[in-house]
Amino acid sequence: MKQTAPHPAPKAAQAFLGRHVWRLYAFLRPYKAALAGGLALNVLARACDLLPLALAGRVIDVAARGESQASVYVLYGLAILASFLFLAVFQSGSDYVLAAMAQKTRHDIRLSLYGHLQSLDPAFFEDRQTGDIMSVIVADVDTLESFLTDALTSIIRLVVTFVGIYGYLFFLEWRLALLLFLPLPLAIFAVRRFVTRVQPRYRETRRAVGAIAGLLENNIAGMGVIQAYTAEDRLHAAVAARSAGYRDEAIAAEAERAKFVPAIYAVAGLSFGAVFAGGGYLVAAGHGPTVGDYTTFVLFAARLVLPLFVFGMLINQIQRAEAAASRIAELLAVKPRVADRPEAVALPHRPGEIAFRDVRFAYPSRGPVLHGITFSLRRGEVTGVVGPTGAGKSTLVKLLLRYYEPTGGAILVDGRPLAGYTLKSWRGQLGYVSQDAFLFHGTVAENILLGRPEADLAAVRRAAAVAGADDFIMKLPAGYDTLIGERGMKLSGGERQRVSLARAILRDPAVLILDEATSAVDTRTEAIIQQNLHAFREGRLTLAVAHRLSTVRQCAEILVVVEGCLVERGDHESLVAAGGVYAGMWAVQSGAESGRDL
Repeated sequence: MKQTAPHPAPKAAQAFLGRHVWRLYAFLRPYKAALAGGLALNVLARACDLLPLALAGRVIDVAARGESQASVYVLYGLAILASFLFLAVFQSGSDYVLAAMAQKTRHDIRLSLYGHLQSLDPAFFEDRQTGDIMSVIVADVDTLESFLTDALTSIIRLVVTFVGIYGYLFFLEWRLALLLFLPLPLAIFAVRRFVTRVQPRYRETRRAVGAIAGLLENNIAGMGVIQAYTAEDRLHAAVAARSAGYRDEAIAAEAERAKFVPAIYAVAGLSFGAVFAGGGYLVAAGHGPTVGDYTTFVLFAARLVLPLFVFGMLINQIQRAEAAASRIAELLAVKPRVADRPEAVALPHRPGEIAFRDVRFAYPSRGPVLHGITFSLRRGEVTGVVGPTGAGKSTLVKLLLRYYEPTGGAILVDGRPLAGYTLKSWRGQLGYVSQDAFLFHGTVAENILLGRPEADLAAVRRAAAVAGADDFIMKLPAGYDTLIGERGMKLSGGERQRVSLARAILRDPAVLILDEATSAVDTRTEAIIQQNLHAFREGRLTLAVAHRLSTVRQCAEILVVVEGCLVERGDHESLVAAGGVYAGMWAVQSGAESGRDL
């Protein structure tokens, strides 16, 4: 859902609802007709709700005058019956319309948040815990849905009841209406004080929920490691500390509420007591309303006092919603560091060449990682990148994926800056396999089909065969329809890598990026995969990052990166003959392989 900027809220509305809750109107705007209909039905329901109280006073006055015709009383009785029937119809209709609107709005907010998350670059997710993000999308959005379903309906009832009753009471007897109104400024003062004190508490409570969710998500995902290192007690203590923080903030918020509720009860008592005392005196002295009107006044006043009690709970709900809306607004306000530029265009064709020209890069809050890297990827060729851990190899991949932008130099695609193309059109040309192959909960086939969902099973099996995965997949209990669990945990590391590789191959990408793509498979399987990939290189550009040099031995060109600098380049034979960094790495690894063979 596309967001639109909300209209500025009146200061009074912001003070009562909170500035972040008020921004929900941007999501409610598509449902203005439903909102107006729900409000109208609620107004009619409140009129039907109050009508019997007004009729009660009329019946008392009729009886006091000695009216004995039964038909008169029957008409009043039928009118009251009709008011109850219409109340049921209007109230249920209002509740349904507003509840349906709240569910649709919750759906839109959640989709808006998820869509926004998809636009953010990976750096955001590296800095923020998954559980915390989930608490915003699930718990905070549900809090707003509860607000829209319950609190919004209560606000409407309160406002309509308050305005309707006061209007009618001023019509009946303005002096008693003033007595009823006099203590209300005390309630306004109490509300302002409560809001000021409790709002920070609820904000901290919502943040504590996110912190707990993040810690639990992290611990549950790593439960095996926790058990292996017998760290259960220490991690249990960490969860207890986070939970205690939430508990203390929640109790502090309830303490503020406990101080606020007696003030509301006191105001209600003053108002109701003033009406009883003042009204009774006026009636007895003959200066006030009739007995019937006084009865109606007392009944209406009781109905007016009740919303004051509801008002105390309502303010509490609003402050919870404001805290949740604040976290949602905070998440929606995050801007992606990498986004389409205004002049960006869609990539018109499969690229023929990618050139890194004096590319430099430094991560935020860190020193430089790449220092003037220059090389080219050409169609039909495989370019390998090797080097020690931390040399900057994976950073090259992240720049090619446009997870980050170079801080210096440029990446050119067919002579044009990469940033000149839209992200979607560029990434649509990529096939990417990482060392930590991520698989989704679902079947093997569903994971392979991720980038090309329209492909048939034959195409899926051909891709899996190239990736050296078809044989082991067919041996699974349900073959390609086997459920592999969250993150593919039912498969081994090597099996996950091969499924991930099949996913990239099925897409038939113009650019294939392999980042330690076969690090978890045995050397025999790797040899088969490399042979298949060598044939798959035709018509595409391939970049293979590897620590195991046997992975890049057949590459047309191998780049050796050390501490962010390109120190050597050439094919395998020339680099070994040069006796430099690569030759030293090859001597160590080939010796290790020979020793393993022995």
